[in-house]
Amino acid sequence: MEIRNSLSLKFMLSVAAVILTIMTVSLLWNIHQYNRQGEADLKEKAQVICQQLIATRSFIAAKQDTINVDANGRYEFKHLNPAAVGKGISDKFNRFSGYSFKQTRFAVRDQSNAPDNFEVEKMKELAADKRMTEIWGYDEIDNVRVFRYLTPLYYDESCMSCHGQPAGTIDVSGYPREGVSPGDFAGAISVVFPMTGFEAHQYENIISHLVFILFMVMATIGMIYILMKHIVITPLTQLTEKVSEVGSGQWTQLTDIHTYDEMRHLADKFNEMSQNLNGLYNNLESKVAERTRQLCDANIKLAEQSRELREMYEKLFAADQLKSEFLAVMSHELKTPLTAIIAFSEILLSEGEALSSQQKEYLEDIFESSHQLLGQINDILDMSKIEAGLIRLNARSTDVRQILDSVISVMRPLFQRKNIKLTVNCPEEIPIFICDADKLRHIMNNLISNAIKFTNTGGNISIDMTVENAALKVAVCDDGVGISAEDQPYIFDKFRQVHYSHNYENQGSGLGLEIARNLVELQGGLIWVKSELDKGSSFTFTLPLNAFSDVSGEEE
Repeated sequence: MEIRNSLSLKFMLSVAAVILTIMTVSLLWNIHQYNRQGEADLKEKAQVICQQLIATRSFIAAKQDTINVDANGRYEFKHLNPAAVGKGISDKFNRFSGYSFKQTRFAVRDQSNAPDNFEVEKMKELAADKRMTEIWGYDEIDNVRVFRYLTPLYYDESCMSCHGQPAGTIDVSGYPREGVSPGDFAGAISVVFPMTGFEAHQYENIISHLVFILFMVMATIGMIYILMKHIVITPLTQLTEKVSEVGSGQWTQLTDIHTYDEMRHLADKFNEMSQNLNGLYNNLESKVAERTRQLCDANIKLAEQSRELREMYEKLFAADQLKSEFLAVMSHELKTPLTAIIAFSEILLSEGEALSSQQKEYLEDIFESSHQLLGQINDILDMSKIEAGLIRLNARSTDVRQILDSVISVMRPLFQRKNIKLTVNCPEEIPIFICDADKLRHIMNNLISNAIKFTNTGGNISIDMTVENAALKVAVCDDGVGISAEDQPYIFDKFRQVHYSHNYENQGSGLGLEIARNLVELQGGLIWVKSELDKGSSFTFTLPLNAFSDVSGEEE
């Protein structure tokens, strides 16, 4: 077993990673807590020093009369005012403590008390907000990191003799008065604590934690390895050896595992599997022979069925071809007598003055019925040609507006007879493009005639042409009987008609929409319908403007 794929190694590394993560988080939390506690201790020390100095200043200020009067009751200034006493105490304290503090303000009388940049910025914050009783932060002085603490000082009545009004006059100590008032900001007591000892102690604490973490990880990994080797690795090694023996055909049993946990259960299941495989192997050859014979029989039957299906397909294909050819021939033969009937009807109708009204009505019925029958025969003939694959495209430059005008001109009597209002929207910007003009005319003729059929007398039909996404889009809309939602998925199927209409004059061959769909798709377009029962229908088709830019052909 490779070390990098060892289960025990992965498990030990995982446990080690978990322990390292937990201990690292613990160490970071301890450091954070130690820093917080150290900062709190430094603040407490600074507060004590500041309060002691403030108390000393207050005491000295209250005892000025006693200090500056000699035994005979004469006033003699001893230069022991609060500022001088604070300066003397800080000088002595700073020499032996390792800490330092001083009294400072923006404009000092003694330059040794002048504030540095840190003290100036913090005093500005204290002067701006009298609610602040202290402020602290961290700084670096002579490459040593330090903790700095400031507490504000304010003038009171005892300070007025030296710092009060009038401004500029010389006080008892020989300095000009500042002209301040009681309550004004008087500066701050600044305390500086070096962080060297604290950081050294923190470093020792971190090192001890790291040593403890390393010890815990190594001890845990060692213990896990011992347990893994005894409980998991040794039984798995034995199981692997037995599996190899079973793979080579030796139906052995696993009896060397002396555990009472899941590994014992695994060993029992292995022994059971070995017994079952031995039984299966003994009967394998007979079962394989039986399955082989069954597969051979199935292949023979499948080949026979495939041959029969191929023969049936050939017969069906031949019958379909024969049907299409028969329909094409019969439709063509039927057109000849119908053409004669239509021609003679037109001739007789042209003698209108010599005919009675009843004769004229009969002739008009013959004429219209003949035209209707001729249209249905043409539909059957077109569908037969499509199914027989005899339709070819004759692509040429086409003016859509001219085709639409010719179709409407032919159908205008039908619009007038049913008093249907026609609205046409065909913008001038629609370009001339390459398509099969005859098939486009056939599509429009089928859709418009279909709309006329199912539009009631006095209804409305609109034809809208637009160009969208490099394609011509034509929509033929009516407000006729409409199509139910159940029938719409099948409206373009062959011989499919809507049967709920009570107007049986509108029944046709059921091929017009199917032919239109085939002719649209033949030119790379799409056709669809939107309709609502008793509210009308909208048939829309698209033809790509560039589908035949390199195509030219002749219809056969």
